[in-house]
Amino acid sequence: MSMKRVGALTFIGLTVASGFAGFKVRAAVHPSVNETLDAARNRAQLGKPNEAAGYAQSMLMGDKLTVLVDYGDTPSTQTPACDDAVAGAFQMWTTALEGAVQFERVPASTKADIRITFGKNVNLNGTIVSGFINWTRNIATTEEGTKPVFSADIHLRTTDPKGREMKAEAMRHTCGHEMGHMFGLDDVSQIGMLMGPLDLRKPVKQPSESEIETVKAIREEATTILVAAKGTHAQHFNGTCTDCHEHH
Repeated sequence: MSMKRVGALTFIGLTVASGFAGFKVRAAVHPSVNETLDAARNRAQLGKPNEAAGYAQSMLMGDKLTVLVDYGDTPSTQTPACDDAVAGAFQMWTTALEGAVQFERVPASTKADIRITFGKNVNLNGTIVSGFINWTRNIATTEEGTKPVFSADIHLRTTDPKGREMKAEAMRHTCGHEMGHMFGLDDVSQIGMLMGPLDLRKPVKQPSESEIETVKAIREEATTILVAAKGTHAQHFNGTCTDCHEHH
């Protein structure tokens, strides 16, 4: 996520992506969303409902996400601001999604869905950024069956380009922005949007209506696929399908 100190920016229109859940989304959708949902649909068409459900669930990520916070080289005097930033990002998305997703911080020794690492110097491909995220969204076949796989690694910068401590409000914007990617949103160039660049003078406090509607639309589409896959799966178990080996 890039940082901006001034509002001088060429504004562009928000990307209009393909329709989800019966209506057009109004914010930029990350390309990986279509890849994941297409994989779910394709597995359903191939008669593999467990795999279809797994991909859909990997998009939904579950109703509770565990989070591990690593303060890195952050001075102890700044860790309260880091905590405020993380809590604020949790709250903005919990509120935006009306409680459909909850976040739970876990101890450092615990395996977590999301790892947030703070650092004084965060760079991406040699460029100073306020934060970035890497994530994995896939399915895995285990002895217990097909399982969704999701994990995310978020890096947040604690200093501005001049080396001054970043305020909690700015880090909250960045954390919320990176979580927006996790929920399926892509970057936009418009300052004032959560998925836009960080203006250090006026960080964004919450997702816009269009960003919220888009995430909800993505989740509704994933839920529709999941429900359909579960219905097919139930039919397989009651003997209506004789050539399905996925649940064996």
